[in-house]
Amino acid sequence: MPAPPKRWPVKDRKVVKTVRRLAAEPGHVRATARSMRDMADLRITVAGVCQLICDWIDAGQELMETITRYDTKHFGMPAYELYPVAEEIPLFVKVTIIDRGSDLELLLLVSAHRQEGGRHP
Repeated sequence: MPAPPKRWPVKDRKVVKTVRRLAAEPGHVRATARSMRDMADLRITVAGVCQLICDWIDAGQELMETITRYDTKHFGMPAYELYPVAEEIPLFVKVTIIDRGSDLELLLLVSAHRQEGGRHP
């Protein structure tokens, strides 16, 4: 039996709208230690990544759904990948939604780093 895909296009527009809404409000965004190190290496802020997320979605670019694999606290949760470009640097950004649908809903930046090989998977 073939292995399931590692990522697939997000079909649920509600998910895309939720990611966009939360990214537009950086106060509703948190970052893992890993993503903070990634962003520090690139000299980009959480707000900067949030703007890249908003721009990506506003441009009609596709989010890819996957699951978190390396963040043990959130292992196995649905996650969403996008591949924006910041100052000519192709990036890999992975987010997940914490407490989806509640008053405590947050967007968690799981990864935000330079794309390996310079292009998205």
